[in-house]
Amino acid sequence: MTIPLLEINSLSFSYKVNLPPVFNNLSLKIEQGELIGLLGENGAGKTTLFNLIRGGVSNYEGTLKRNFSGGELVSLPQVINLSGTLRNEEVLDLICCFNKLTKKQAWTELNHKWNDNFFIRYDKIRRKRTYTVSYGEKRWLIISLMLTLCKNARLFLLDEPTVGIDIQYRMMLWELINKITADGKTVFFSTHIFDELTRDKIPFYMLSKNSI
Repeated sequence: MTIPLLEINSLSFSYKVNLPPVFNNLSLKIEQGELIGLLGENGAGKTTLFNLIRGGVSNYEGTLKRNFSGGELVSLPQVINLSGTLRNEEVLDLICCFNKLTKKQAWTELNHKWNDNFFIRYDKIRRKRTYTVSYGEKRWLIISLMLTLCKNARLFLLDEPTVGIDIQYRMMLWELINKITADGKTVFFSTHIFDELTRDKIPFYMLSKNSI
């Protein structure tokens, strides 16, 4: 019997004692190699749950078992801030640095995971500064690079990964996510778009009324 990568049992949480609970008796389990969604309306607590999972919030009741190390978790928030003076190709350099990869090693990974459409779109924006490209292009680039180059990661937490990304970039992103989960990585992502889950028959938890 395999040990779940993440297991939450009877979790309750409130930001303050006198405030209504954000979560009440919430339980879930995520296995290694799963692609699984978290569906909920804006304000339902999806981002708060991700903060709890990554250890950003600790004053909760119940149990939260993380069977992975801090270095095996990559958490990408909905809002990703970058210096506008950076060129997009320098974002690649930064991610290489964070993951202790040489440029040659990085391109080996990119060639393995990206198809021609990825490279065509990357080539169009790589020399541009980040402030000159759209919000969606910027998010697509950062998420795609992190998914591809964070080789030590076992769990990716993606908070609304497709927000602001146009349909073509979105489809490419899902193709990449399917590739890395096929390689044994786990992707837990939040969304408020039901069609995004049903189109590819992605299993999901639904966050509603303080629980799942």
